[in-house]
This record gives sequence, structure tokens and C-alpha cells, in this order.
Amino acid sequence: MTAKRKEQVSPRGGKEYEGTRTLAVKVWLLPEEDNLSELSNLNPVVAVPKQNYKIENVTWNPMAEGVLTFTCNDCVVLYDVTSQEQKISINNHKDQIQSISWRDNGQVFVTSCKDKRLRIIDPRTSSIVQETQGHDNIRDSRALWLGDKDMLCTTGFSRSREREVKVWDCRNFTSSVSSLGIDSNTGTLIPLYDADTGMLFLTGKGDSNIRYYEISEKDSTLTENNISRTEQVKGVGMVPKRALNVMEGEVDRLLLLTKQAIIPIPYIVPRKNYLEFHDDLFPDTASDEPGLSATAWFSGANGQRKLVSLNPQRKTAIGSRRGLGLQPGEVKEAGGGTSADVPVTNKTQPETSQVPNPTSPPASVPNASPSATSQSPVHNRTDEEKAAEAISDDVTDEDKAEAEQREEVQKKVSARIFSGVRQCKFKHWKCKTLHRSTHIENIRKLDRTVPGESNFFVANKKRCVVPIEGSGGLLSVFELDKPGKLQDAGLPVLQHQSKATDYAWDPFSDNRLVVACDDAKIWVWDIPEGGLTETLTEPRGTLRGHMEKIYFVIFHPLARDIIVTSAYDFTVRIWDLSEMKEVLQLFVHPDQVFCAAWSPDGKYLCTVCKDGKVRIFNPRKSPNPVMEGPGPEGSRGARAVFVLEGNYLFISGFDKQSKRMVFMYDTGDLSKPLYEDSIDECPAILVPYYDEDSNTVFLSGRGDGQMYAYEVATEEPYLFPLATTKFPTASQAFSFLPKYLCNVKEVEFAKAYRLTQTSVEPVSFTVPRVRLEYFQDDLFPETRVTWEPTMTSKDWLAGSNRQPRTLSLQPKDMTLLSQAPKETPKVRKFESYNADTYKTDEQKKEELMSAMTNKLSKQEAPLPQDLAEGVDEDEWDD
Repeated sequence: MTAKRKEQVSPRGGKEYEGTRTLAVKVWLLPEEDNLSELSNLNPVVAVPKQNYKIENVTWNPMAEGVLTFTCNDCVVLYDVTSQEQKISINNHKDQIQSISWRDNGQVFVTSCKDKRLRIIDPRTSSIVQETQGHDNIRDSRALWLGDKDMLCTTGFSRSREREVKVWDCRNFTSSVSSLGIDSNTGTLIPLYDADTGMLFLTGKGDSNIRYYEISEKDSTLTENNISRTEQVKGVGMVPKRALNVMEGEVDRLLLLTKQAIIPIPYIVPRKNYLEFHDDLFPDTASDEPGLSATAWFSGANGQRKLVSLNPQRKTAIGSRRGLGLQPGEVKEAGGGTSADVPVTNKTQPETSQVPNPTSPPASVPNASPSATSQSPVHNRTDEEKAAEAISDDVTDEDKAEAEQREEVQKKVSARIFSGVRQCKFKHWKCKTLHRSTHIENIRKLDRTVPGESNFFVANKKRCVVPIEGSGGLLSVFELDKPGKLQDAGLPVLQHQSKATDYAWDPFSDNRLVVACDDAKIWVWDIPEGGLTETLTEPRGTLRGHMEKIYFVIFHPLARDIIVTSAYDFTVRIWDLSEMKEVLQLFVHPDQVFCAAWSPDGKYLCTVCKDGKVRIFNPRKSPNPVMEGPGPEGSRGARAVFVLEGNYLFISGFDKQSKRMVFMYDTGDLSKPLYEDSIDECPAILVPYYDEDSNTVFLSGRGDGQMYAYEVATEEPYLFPLATTKFPTASQAFSFLPKYLCNVKEVEFAKAYRLTQTSVEPVSFTVPRVRLEYFQDDLFPETRVTWEPTMTSKDWLAGSNRQPRTLSLQPKDMTLLSQAPKETPKVRKFESYNADTYKTDEQKKEELMSAMTNKLSKQEAPLPQDLAEGVDEDEWDD
């Protein structure tokens, strides 16, 4: 079988088509569920003649039976599967057709084209009904008709290469009525729409989340309701309505194709009980029966699909409509007629068409079980069926092995769906940009050509550094306590003799800045108190040792005056700023060193190289690595950081397909990563920041519109995705501040500054809590004092490993949450409750039973007739 391009199952079930790179379309008749073993010997029932170009899109007409539609280059072809004839060919596009979508009434369809135009076409007249300008970028786009409404949805890319989604009204097709920018990922957004609920789902190849929107019919606006994190998406599809578990409140279900599994994603509406069918959630939906035949549709008739209820008690039986009279293995020679062979009329009155009767007796529909979304038919068999299968002579050893293998795969998939479900106190962290009065605005000519190995933007508690366009490697130094709008020109800067490639603040001094340049020099600056008042050109000193351009500089986390640099001469050098000289050198790297990271105790240095290797050095003892292993396969760059007290290594990088990946390594064994996860497709390197108190790793790339986060842990799978946050504008970089600057009274566990194209904005990372009057000691353990040196450069070079002290962040006026008294139940405003007279349900039941027993108790007193006196016997007359 040749490589598949795009494929789709027939809306009537049983048929599937395949568009192949052999320029042809094949229609397959899938076997019944009980005969899935026949798939390996399956042959196509219809083979459409080869076209002149590759088949790009294939879809079915949603109203007429057997009307297949496909596109190749700039042509749309309509094919009658029943008669196996090509009926219509439309050649009125000016470039390659990127997508096609039918309206639910089956009368018109919409196409998106590489010429950036959207066209609504009536195929039976081969005419363009409406046409307008679509997305501004020629990259791949998708168009989707929203049911039978006068509305369309398209996804594509803006002029600035940002992914966007637009909503269009066919009654006013000149421009979109709603537009929403998503992010800067490169994967095309795939839209899926449920006409019954109005739910729109968006995800793209390479994405790790699914976006869910609702579209308002009044003003056609998009409302984002939820973003679900998942594994990296390779493909996605929507399950038909009749397959949903409606008695569990399941309104939609997506099937995600990932690297190793197909994962069901159910969308469930919570209700108090699911004992009854909820009509408000499940309106009558279109049945599986077509509205009319292909012959009637090509003759100009219009039909209407029958609506059926999803209520299990009122469900209609599903008849067999497989194959349209075609049998597996009967490949007929498809006719090659054109649209000119069939006269096209445009009748306004629909013609009635006789729908063929089912070829087999209707089968009853079993009620869906709650586990239907995650279990395979193997798990639903009865014991008798299993026993019968075990003694069947028709089942070979190979069949049994295949069945066991499928069952094992299903178990792994089911386990994978629920893997990583773990309680985390920081899972729902929030990021808030502080008030505009704290922003530094009107930054002009931001230099975005700084190499990707640089952090691009660095800040401490007093000031920040921003690269500015201009000759001589200009760096602006802004005082953070002087926010506001900057003047348009004339700002003082630090000027170098060549372009600045990286820069870093001394963690133990708010005034010392080290700058690496592409002339292989390292400049050491002392910023005056109060900030720059004039342009400075003379540093306190310079270092020279590298032979090529330097691309990163990093301070030692504990020792004063120790820095490490690397350059295109493939060497890693360690310097002593107190002596202004090079003290150590590592020269084992055969290619560019992407990054370096110090261990928390300051003993080890990790590097990630372009040769695909991760190395850990003890630089004071040997220039050779103490450990080495495979790293990210991509060549675009990487970042590394030690986590969990230095016992593990977190690395962000790229795979062979340039998808952004994250890896978790055990520093005791670098032979392979413990865990890896793909995030998205984007050229920017994900820069990690690790908060050791919360074990949270924040990730953001240059130009990204959102920030990712993971919790790192010592148990599998080691990386647990946390919430993500989106920003209204693209972020150029983040710089995090020391822990003691966090406002713990507001449960702020991290604080940073965000650089945008024109501003510097402070952002706060918090955790939602209720009892804010208490110090959240479960979130804020004693933190290491990393803003004070523990030793001098000479001490460290001599072999000292003095560790930092710890500090409690508890304010003096706050009580620990663990010592707080338990809250008494609050009296509800509209509930009359008296603890003295309140009776539980069990007490009420006992009182009721006692009352009933008392009424039915035995009466010992004589009856009234027993007390009545009669006459003597002799007084009776004979």
C-alpha cells in the first residue's frame, strides 16, 4: 500500500477512501466488526483513475449517497461511487486548493486556496457563488462549514506567521466577522465542529493541547472555554454522535493519534444524576441514512436528512447500508466521464428519491456502557464467548497471538491515558501581569538578532539589560524603580567594539555586569549607583582567551568571581574575575556547545553539544567528562538545568523533525533519558527556569505567546505537565528574581520580568488559596540563600564546596497554616439550621418506622360486640 495522504470514513459507515501519492483515489469496503481479521487481505472496491497531480483533499457529500469529492492541485472532482463515473470537474481556482468543506445541506462547498482566497462554489453549475480574501499568509489553511448555518470557520496564518482562526458570515462575505490569534506554532490548526452543541475544537499537528470554543450565533464571536493538555498530536478525528455514551453526559469525543497510541478524549457535561436522558444536551441529530441518491443529486434535486433521537429508549435500529451493492474484491474499471457527459440542471423543488431498503435485518443497538470510551471489544466478551473461541478450530495460533498482542496494546493505552494523574499543589498556578504603572514602555529598536544561545534579557532586583540595534553592541540598562515611558532618543547605553552576544548579572552584586562579544572579548562593567547617566565605552576590565565568537557566559551559583564561557572554538573556559584571568579549560567538545549549567552544589558542570552528546564534568579535577550520554537529536540548540538537588537533569531541545522536546535524565546514568515529551513545532529554543522550592520548571521561547510549566519528581514519569498561561503579546524573554523578593502574603511563589517588543513588564506567579491570612508553609519551605556567596574564587579553586544557608520566608506577623485552628462550619444565609433540633436522615427514618409500628400495635381491650347483652335462649321463638 502506498503512503496515505488524507483519508476519511464515509458518513454512512462501512466505507473508507484513500488518497495516495500514486495520484489515485481508492475506495475500500471495511469488513464487519466480527471479521476484522480480513483487513490484511482487503482489496479496494473502487479505484478512481489516476490524476495529473497529487490528491490533496478527499471528502464525501453529506447529503447524497456515494458522491465522492477530491481535489488535486487547482481542480475539484466529483465522483459517483455507485456508477463509478467522474461526473463533474471544476477548474476555476488559480492555485493549489488547500482544503474543502461541504455545507450540511449538500448543495455548496467552500474551498481555501494557496492564492489566499476563499470560494463558495455550487458544483452542479460549476460556478463560484461568492469569493473573498482569506488569510494573509500562503501557508496551509483549513476551511470548515459550520453545519447548515450561514457561517464558516477558517484557520491559517497571519502576515506575521501567527496562527489564527476566523469566523465568516456567508451573508456578508467581504470580511470575517470574528478573528482570533492563537500562537506562533508552525502546525496547521485542524478545526472540528459539532453542529448539535455548537462546540468548535482546534488542534494542530505537533500541538500538545486541544482548544475548545463556542461560537455565538448572534454576533458570531468566538469564546474560548477550555484548553486541555495532552500528548503531542499527530492527527485528530471526531466520533459520530450515535457512538457517544449519552447516559454519562458525553456530548463529544475526540480521537487523538499520538506517537504510540490512539487516545479517546471525552467531553462530559456534569449533571447531578445520569439516570435520565437529558434532552437539553442531546437534540435530535442527523441519522446515518442519506437524504437522496447520487443520481437524484446530480440531476439537481435537494434532499433532507432524517433526524433521530439519541435517547437509548427511543433509538432506532441501524440497518446495513454497506457497499452500495459493491462487494470486496470486485474492483470495477472506473469510468472516466467528465461533467460534460451529464446535463446539469438547477431545480429548486426537491425530488423524492427512493432510498434502498437495508439488505439485512436491523440489529438492535446495545446500551453504551460507561467504559465504552476506553475499552476494546476484547474486554466486553462474555465467558461463554471466550470459551467458545478457545475451542474453535478456526482460530490459529497466529490469530491468538495477534489477539493477545492487541489486548496488551489496549492495556498499555488505557494505562497511558491515566498515567501522570497526580496531586500537585502548583498545578493550577496563575500568572498575572502587574499594573501598567510598573511597566517600562516605549523601548525603541529592540535588537532581536542576539544568538539563540543567549538568554536575551537579564534582570536583578534593581535593573535590567535590553539589547538595542546599532553599531558597537549597544545595551540599555533600565532602572526598575523608575518605570514609565522612555524618551524617544538619546538614552545612555553601554557601547562595545563589536556585537554583544550574551550578558549576565553577577548574582552577588547588583552593579556588576559581564558581557560577551563576537570579537572573543569579555567585558566587565560596574554600573554606577542610580543607573546610567551617559553612554559608557570604557569597562572596568576585559578578558581575552577565546579565538572565536563567544555565545554564552554564566556565573557560578555559589563562588564569587567565577564565570564560565564557550565560543565557536569549541572550548569551555572558566575565569576568575578577581584575578581577571583564565583558570580552567575544557577542550573535549568536537562541535558547538549549545549550553552549560552548574549543579546546585557548584561541583559539576553539564554541557550539551551539537554532536548530540550530554556531558557532565568535574572541572576542578579533570578536563574530561565524568559521564557522557546521548542528548537531543536536533541541531537547533538546547538548554539544560540541574533539578531535584542535582540528582536529575532537565534538558529542552529538538528532535530530528525540529519539534521542541523536553527530556529528564538521571545524573547517575546518562545512557538514555528517563522520560521525554514533545511540546510543539517552533524554531525558538525553550529556555527553562527551575524553582527548586516548588520543583517547577517554567519554559518559554523567544516570540512565544504562552508559557509552559512542568513539575519534576523522582517517581515516574518524572515530568508532570502543569497549567499554561497565555499573554496578549509575544514574549521575547523572561528573567526571574530571587525567592526572597516574592510576596508570600499573596501566595506568590515566583516573580519575573517579561520583555516584549516595546516594554518590560513585571509578572507574578501565584497559587490560588483561601486562607491568605496564614503563611502557606506547605508551599514555602526554607529556601536556600543563593543571592549570597558561600566562598571566594580561590576557595572554590582550592576544592572547597561550602553550601549556602537556608532562610524561612515566613513574615513575623503571620501564623503557619499548619498551626491554624480548624474552621467552624459557616451558617448558610438562606438555610434554617438548628443543631439542637436537627435530625439526620437515619433518625427521621427510625421515627417514621416507630410511628407506623405504634399504629399497627395489638389491641388487648374487648371488642364492642363482646360487651353487648342479648336475650336468653328460651326467649327465642321456634
